[in-house]
Amino acid sequence: MSSASLAARVVTGRARRRWTPASYDATPVPTAEELHVLSRVGCGFTPTAYAQLRRAGGALPWFEQQLAPESVPETSAGAAVAGWFPRLQDSPAQIWSNDQNDVQNGWEYARDLGNYSLLRRIYSSRSVFEAMVEFWSNHLHIDAEHFPGFTQRPAYDAMIREHALGTFEELLVAAALHPAMLLYLDNWRSVRNAPNENQGRELLELHTVGATAGYTEAMVKDSAKLLSGHTVRQGTWEAYFDAGRHTTGPVDVLGFTRPNAEADPQLAVDYLKFLAHHPATARRIARKLAIRFVQDDPPEALVARVAEAFLASGTDIKETLRALVGSDEFWASAGRKVRTPIDDVVATCRVIGVRAQAPVNLSSFVNELSWTLSSTLVFQWPRPDGAPDSADVWASTTRMLNSWSMHWAMAGGWWPNGEARYRRPKAFLPRSGIRYDELVDHLSRVVLGRRSTSRLLKAACEGCDVDPAEIITRRHEVMSWKFPRLLAVLLDSPEHMTR
Repeated sequence: MSSASLAARVVTGRARRRWTPASYDATPVPTAEELHVLSRVGCGFTPTAYAQLRRAGGALPWFEQQLAPESVPETSAGAAVAGWFPRLQDSPAQIWSNDQNDVQNGWEYARDLGNYSLLRRIYSSRSVFEAMVEFWSNHLHIDAEHFPGFTQRPAYDAMIREHALGTFEELLVAAALHPAMLLYLDNWRSVRNAPNENQGRELLELHTVGATAGYTEAMVKDSAKLLSGHTVRQGTWEAYFDAGRHTTGPVDVLGFTRPNAEADPQLAVDYLKFLAHHPATARRIARKLAIRFVQDDPPEALVARVAEAFLASGTDIKETLRALVGSDEFWASAGRKVRTPIDDVVATCRVIGVRAQAPVNLSSFVNELSWTLSSTLVFQWPRPDGAPDSADVWASTTRMLNSWSMHWAMAGGWWPNGEARYRRPKAFLPRSGIRYDELVDHLSRVVLGRRSTSRLLKAACEGCDVDPAEIITRRHEVMSWKFPRLLAVLLDSPEHMTR
């Protein structure tokens, strides 16, 4: 259809008028601020999430409520998800045995954990909490398929969930000394007088102060000394301290000095707490939070203010988030973040209302969900630095084509569709006998959380070969075989692909 035909001509062609975006006032939309907070620090807009926000009293009251997730009633689906993956409750020893005996392999545990995380973000009413679980899982990344770290990866996820809105100090100690991390970064291989340097280095470079903090190679070696002795027992895969593996001798890392004359497990704890409160750590955490929740190139002034809140609060994560969300930069950043493939799958499932059910086989929606990413699977980034979160990585041609393919499959309810119910097209129709431009406006409000635009209407008209003034009834082809096209237009739009 030519652009001229989008001038809102009547179906008979006997009259033409200038088109202006229609308003379907029966379908409410959030304010720009409400939409922004749902999309940016939550898991994405849905009419249900918007209703939750309104009940809380607005954007900031909703955000404050979300910081106390135990006070937010969980959805029935959110509460049911854990029961769909009973194997994630296996002990590390059982996970190891199941892998070795081909009962359930390590990669299957990794798949289940990734799907569990996706489904929690799709269905939980505690969306800020889930967003922070993802953030810390990426910052303190452990590949869920790592051998033999996979034995402890479900337990590591539970630990992240316990500390996601606590203090960074407690989170860092728990993560660094968790058997999953000791296995992943080889600290369990350390022996007396020959400590493995991998975790000591990554602790400084990735998890705390960062590569520009001014530490030296000698400090990396001392960092490894301080962590040595914390190891994992093969078979049970539980962590313990082995004094015979600890390397003694004086240490000095960025001002943390100790004689280290004897093996003492508390030494590593004190060192980790020191790093958690270091100003360079505060800046690094503040910058990563700002990249995730504000923009790819956050202003230095914002980073400085958030870092100050981090230190002043004793590394309190909630206070740090309050400083971030309370900034002018946060509220001015709407639409500046490209959704990652994970964000996109989560947001798509939420807005089109996919209702998953307990899986019965490998072709169930719950078990196939990870494959819809067409990208690196959840918790399986191949390096310890965690997956990037910037448009230069996720706005590639290949990624966009993969996402559009996923949108098309889900818009039609074609795949994955085992043990899942998709909303039928007629469930999106506010009333039979509605004009097409009003229908597009209604769908824009429901799916994108905003009114339609002339650009969106033009794309919807061209995509379905329908005129703006055409009357859409329940029997119209738009509400049958053309509906996936219409829904995909909205899902493929920049308004959905950004947050």
